Amino acid sequence: MSESVHRVLAGAVVMAMLIAGCDSTNEVASTTTTQTPTSTQAPTTTQVPATTQVVTTPPAASTEAVADSVAAKEGCEVTPAGPLLDARSPARPYFLHHPTEASTDTATIMFLPGGSTGSRNAAERVWANYLSQGEGVDDFRVVIPYATGFDLYDDEERVLAIVEEVLACHGGDPSQFHIAGYSRGGQIAFGLMLRQPDLFATALGAPGEFFLVEPDRWREDLAGKAFFNGVGSEDEEWLPFVKAIHEGLVEAGVESVYVEFPGEGHRLSSEFDESIFFDFWSSH
Repeated sequence: MSESVHRVLAGAVVMAMLIAGCDSTNEVASTTTTQTPTSTQAPTTTQVPATTQVVTTPPAASTEAVADSVAAKEGCEVTPAGPLLDARSPARPYFLHHPTEASTDTATIMFLPGGSTGSRNAAERVWANYLSQGEGVDDFRVVIPYATGFDLYDDEERVLAIVEEVLACHGGDPSQFHIAGYSRGGQIAFGLMLRQPDLFATALGAPGEFFLVEPDRWREDLAGKAFFNGVGSEDEEWLPFVKAIHEGLVEAGVESVYVEFPGEGHRLSSEFDESIFFDFWSSH
């Protein structure tokens, strides 16, 4: 199913529930934790084009330098810290970025790309415009799944297999595994959090949304979790739905941050300062 069809269906359901009038336990509450950026989101450094961010064949010397910090197990690959690499382990394809200093306490971010299939190009855009220049990126292990020749989002089992593989091969703190995404990737990230809350510490959408506003279910299944609901101030289609999801989470007693990115549309530009994402992950 195309992304546009998903958006139409999601929009119809959310707006119907908001207008039709649910009972007092299901109404979306007004924003109580709305947060605005403390800056205009202008970057302090110039973005490097996505095509220069990916290294598919790491130098042998770099691999040796970090071999002690990455567990080499059967079926796993020892890869260096720093560049964005194409994983060559069984659950591939996905991009992988290791922190400068890995440890058993390392947190992991899985960021799902948008678009109709979650393509390699969309994954490269995630790295270039959503992650690579953010202050704190080198403190995290970053995983960006993508698809080749099929729809990534019709294969949830493979996404979950990547979670298992990354933790098994490279370690880190399993209680600090964060799920994120933008557009359709944000929808899938929120859905995975709802279906597998024990696997993820937080969920971030930039933007993202659930297909249904279900405060009662969220109250039970998402207790103790935290959400980041971000959307471009110029994204007229998604903004009302993202805000409604935030308000529903707040009503359900779930921690949620709502941020409008000044001057940004549906896809974040190269001028966006991704540090706001890492501030959220670092604080959780």
